[in-house]
Amino acid sequence: MFSKVVLNTCFTIFLLLAAACGASYDAATGLSPAKSLDLYGGFDFVATIEKGEVLALDLPKPLRSGHTLVGASFDPTVLRLERYLERDGGSARYLFTGMENGMTDVLIKMQPREGGDVVVYKRVSITVGGRSGLF
Repeated sequence: MFSKVVLNTCFTIFLLLAAACGASYDAATGLSPAKSLDLYGGFDFVATIEKGEVLALDLPKPLRSGHTLVGASFDPTVLRLERYLERDGGSARYLFTGMENGMTDVLIKMQPREGGDVVVYKRVSITVGGRSGLF
């Protein structure tokens, strides 16, 4: 009888731990973002993450203005692009991992569908390892 109680208790604890670990896991990307930043309603944004953390940038695609996203530029020594996903409803998601302490601007670029000059659509200033001290 005692062994059944212990076994059931251990099994319950295992299930709760497994559920807690998977709570922030994004099945579509296979990554677990530590922070998510919505790039709606503005041009300049700021974010701070720690080395090794994943940052998700969610933004609307510039469909109404007749443009298409053509990529992002950033310092690859500070950030690594993990994924770019086009989502339903006219939005996109970039996932970056902080590689080294430092600062970089992520410049998300767009171009007219008919061709033309590439321009900056959104700018995100990202600091990796910006926290110091105990607090």
